[in-house]
Amino acid sequence: MKIVEKDFIMQDVDPESNFWNLCFMKRVKKRDTGQYSIEPGDILYGLTLSSALERIAKHRVAKKYEEENVTLRQFLIEYQKAHKEIIKLLRETLPENFDTGD
Repeated sequence: MKIVEKDFIMQDVDPESNFWNLCFMKRVKKRDTGQYSIEPGDILYGLTLSSALERIAKHRVAKKYEEENVTLRQFLIEYQKAHKEIIKLLRETLPENFDTGD
């Protein structure tokens, strides 16, 4: 299975596996044309679902403050917001009796 969002691609290692490969999209400047395109970056192999979701939250905060310095407090607040959005989506889509571990 492959999950595709505007900022990442996540694919299961194997249908019977609990591990995922994660790739963030990045902006790349073409040498020959000088124009930019969005392409997959380096792949992170063999992540658990929980680890992949945490990395997505961190990546989204990093992109939001790409050109700025932030304090640890500011980062943690923004990270928590991004992570809560992902967990909220997770809980909204799962059956009521599913144990998310939280």
